[in-house]
Amino acid sequence: MALCSYSLAPIAAQMRIPAAALVALPTAVEVFARKANMPEGRMVIELLENEPLREYLAEICIQTYGAAQ
Repeated sequence: MALCSYSLAPIAAQMRIPAAALVALPTAVEVFARKANMPEGRMVIELLENEPLREYLAEICIQTYGAAQ
């Protein structure tokens, strides 16, 4: 499954991070899914349902964005 802004929009809407940091979201979700050995679509569903995991992902996006500047 190729991640697109449409599939990630619900997750992004629940994350309280700078809009510019969302650029890291697709790659972060892909990596999370690969490390959990699950399809990306399942990871998207898990992130919608699992607030602590979503918050952890937000922190990674913020750190990645900060490191890229």
